[in-house]
Amino acid sequence: MKLRRFILLAVLITGVNILLIQALPSLISHQEISAQEKQMMEQMMKYGAPGQGHEFLKKFVGDWDVAISAWPAPGAPAQMSKGTMKNQLIFDGRYVKCDFEGMMGGMTFKGLEVIGYDLFKKMYTTFWVDSMSTAFLTTSGKLDMAGNVLTETGTSPDPMTDGKTMQKYKNVTTFMADGKYKFEMYMITPDGKESKNIELVCTRKM
Repeated sequence: MKLRRFILLAVLITGVNILLIQALPSLISHQEISAQEKQMMEQMMKYGAPGQGHEFLKKFVGDWDVAISAWPAPGAPAQMSKGTMKNQLIFDGRYVKCDFEGMMGGMTFKGLEVIGYDLFKKMYTTFWVDSMSTAFLTTSGKLDMAGNVLTETGTSPDPMTDGKTMQKYKNVTTFMADGKYKFEMYMITPDGKESKNIELVCTRKM
């Protein structure tokens, strides 16, 4: 009997909580708020909801086969390998999350990338971490007028100087007419010269 009463009481409490949660938006809408609070809510919605710039992120979505070319040094022959990419929208289209897995230098390499559009800066921002580094690479940039080429720049600690200096990078992502997309990473030397060190050509899986 005691167990039955406990179960009934738990069910009753749970039901009341659900009703309160469902009624909460209505209760809030009937409360009087100040002009400042209203403005704050409007600004939060303005910069918190996905906009036109987020439409570009949809192009990344899907499962991809990746052809990898890596240049260990300027002028050196490319090292070829293969990998996969699984990309999905997160947080209602505010970002796209890209999970990469492949081979680099004969070793398994995994990477996680998050791309978003910053409504404050009106720029795209990419966040990258991987299984071969403890540093974070953050780049930002803009689309071309056609909406197919994203060019971003950023910096990451240079391991050759124990992180005392920053290595500059330029990343270019190009969506091509055949449905593929290409990612190119360039290292930028202090004198401004660029050398490509990684290229990924992504083909959508059938």
